Amino acid sequence: MNFDDNFRCLGRSNTEPVKALVLQLNPEEWAGDVVQGIQTIPLVYDFKLDHRNPLRHPALDIFDREIRSILAIAAEYFDRSEKGRELTKKYGVGYFIRASLLRLFPGGELPENRDTVFSLTHSHRVHVPIVTNNQVQFTVGRETLHIPEGEIFEINNRRLNRLSNDGDEPCVHLVLDYVLNAEQCCCGEKLHPDEECTPESCADTDGGRLPCTCFPERY
Repeated sequence: MNFDDNFRCLGRSNTEPVKALVLQLNPEEWAGDVVQGIQTIPLVYDFKLDHRNPLRHPALDIFDREIRSILAIAAEYFDRSEKGRELTKKYGVGYFIRASLLRLFPGGELPENRDTVFSLTHSHRVHVPIVTNNQVQFTVGRETLHIPEGEIFEINNRRLNRLSNDGDEPCVHLVLDYVLNAEQCCCGEKLHPDEECTPESCADTDGGRLPCTCFPERY
């Protein structure tokens, strides 16, 4: 989701219980290419990127209790925002459409990218470092941050972003996508204010054929 900043701190949670579980995982429980330095464990994830029906994976049963406090802090932040209160009153509370664990090996990176798929551009991307080191850097736009363990940050996934690990140990992030029911993207509010955002109505702005100029980057 686009907003008028690169990062937004939502709060902080004790992630030690989640970290303890992560450190107990066997190598075969992670999916992905070690050579590329990126592995994941889907907790709630539809690989077709459906926007309305969260798909639970077996690994959620392992982490469900330990991540609840993190989820509650993030959901409360969005639900209690001015827009969140309005939408929740009309359409009910929001939901996490995706949740996964991301492991980045030493020297690994998530290359610079900008989300362009409807469900990704219409959800709030949240990163929570579970295991990290001071050489893990997150860049959004032209701003670079090191996010400590337990800090809960929304990142602007409509701007170019990159995650890198130049440390000596793997890092692990909990990555969440939160949806407020019927929330319009910033371009939707301008171009079709009386219509719900859909993959068809937002195709040009999501795909970049019609550049989004709602929140010019200041830094």
